[in-house]
Amino acid sequence: MAGRILWVAGAYLAGTLPSTLLVARLRWSRGGRGLVGEVRRGVGELDPHVLMTRHLGPRWAAAAAAMDVGKAVVVVAAARGIGGVPPGWLAGCGVAVVLGHTFPFYAARMAGRGLAAGAGVYLVLLPWEMVAAGAMILLGLALRNSGIATTIAMASVPAVAAWQGQPAAYVAMSAAILVVILARRLEGVGAVIRSGVSPARAIAARCLLDATAAPRTIAGPEGRAAPPSAT
Repeated sequence: MAGRILWVAGAYLAGTLPSTLLVARLRWSRGGRGLVGEVRRGVGELDPHVLMTRHLGPRWAAAAAAMDVGKAVVVVAAARGIGGVPPGWLAGCGVAVVLGHTFPFYAARMAGRGLAAGAGVYLVLLPWEMVAAGAMILLGLALRNSGIATTIAMASVPAVAAWQGQPAAYVAMSAAILVVILARRLEGVGAVIRSGVSPARAIAARCLLDATAAPRTIAGPEGRAAPPSAT
């Protein structure tokens, strides 16, 4: 029991690895300083992974995203292959690494939004479900509507996992990861509501589109869409 708890705790710690901060420090004088200064945790449009493309370029943004996927892959695969952790506890490791990625106890402003870490977990435990979700995300990117695409893709994983007859622990894990992602998106929504946006519209924009809705008198009925989020 103690060993399994340590694996879950280790998964959380691995999830906290701040890929965007590490890359920003590596490129501090070439855009990293500006990136760190502009990040705002409660605004999806100012997520560090989104800003990284602008400040450091797509290759560095892709490198940070790959680190986030990789840390989840490594820790979950190690828990299964080295630790011999059973499915229920593996599911706990999967949720823990996404929690560490989205709600770390340090460098919180540079935290991700859960997509990349979740993808890493699914590549190990639910690979076919991740392939289907990845296809949806790529389609959304091609159509320049990645916010709703990522929501549908991540919401599809527990449904497809249940349909495929995956272990109940993995189905519950994927549902929990979706909840963590949505909770992360809702950070800062109170400020949006106080700006004059209705609660229903503000919450729907964050949860469904991963976007920040603007008051109708300023931005019109469609609000303001967020740029594609890599994490």
